[in-house]
Amino acid sequence: MRKYIALLAGLMLSAFAEAKVLVVSDIDDTLKVSHVLSKKGAATSFADDDSRFVGMSEIFQMLNLQHEDIEFHYVSLAPKLLMNEQHTDFLEENGFPITKLHMNSGIKQDPELKQKVIRKVLTETNPEVVIYFGDNGQFDAVVYDQMVKEFPHIPAVSYIREAYSRLDRSKFPTMEGQIGFVTSVEVAIDLISKGLLMKKAYGPIEQIVYKRMKKDDKDEKFGPMVFPWWQDCRDFKWQWDVKNPSVKLQKIQSVIAERCAQ
Repeated sequence: MRKYIALLAGLMLSAFAEAKVLVVSDIDDTLKVSHVLSKKGAATSFADDDSRFVGMSEIFQMLNLQHEDIEFHYVSLAPKLLMNEQHTDFLEENGFPITKLHMNSGIKQDPELKQKVIRKVLTETNPEVVIYFGDNGQFDAVVYDQMVKEFPHIPAVSYIREAYSRLDRSKFPTMEGQIGFVTSVEVAIDLISKGLLMKKAYGPIEQIVYKRMKKDDKDEKFGPMVFPWWQDCRDFKWQWDVKNPSVKLQKIQSVIAERCAQ
């Protein structure tokens, strides 16, 4: 039985390695530190191209290198007239591979924009697996859950950054079946466990997060960071059973437990 399970797992990993992959990602508070639920924070981040969550662009780059047939679509509710240049600059300057950036064409937000865009992209590309990235500040969890249900024949995994807490301002918490995360380390661990990312990708991500955490003074406002000062991750639950975790991973878990208990 164990040999059968191992063989099946190997076949799944091989299939994912050769599959047509679609990455769909939000930007603000998922990749970029924006604090969108704060008017002051959102205004401050308008022209800020440097404040990013460390490790995310590296994960995207590694996915791009590993999968020959992969597309990266970024979907933002921000108005194109105001934020197209800023979002494009942020993605390019921080090394995120781009297939297309989708935004609201008018000043007024279309709350259904993400569903419309994702629905169209899924239909046109017909991927074999979809990887969603979002946060629990606005509609990402709800949108991705809806898309998974509308396209049940397409395997999908949804990663939701626990930027806010339902105990405070999050009205759209991570939903059942979605993977909540607070650092890129958890994303790397989970992608590797699903055969979507090569094992050798883990070390560099762990190092990036560990190194940045050592510099963290718990008052992070600008530049690359792990935890911005305002992040409330009290909803987060660690769900990975890592055998023989490194000293660095143990430290990362310790810091996560401390920060998310506040």
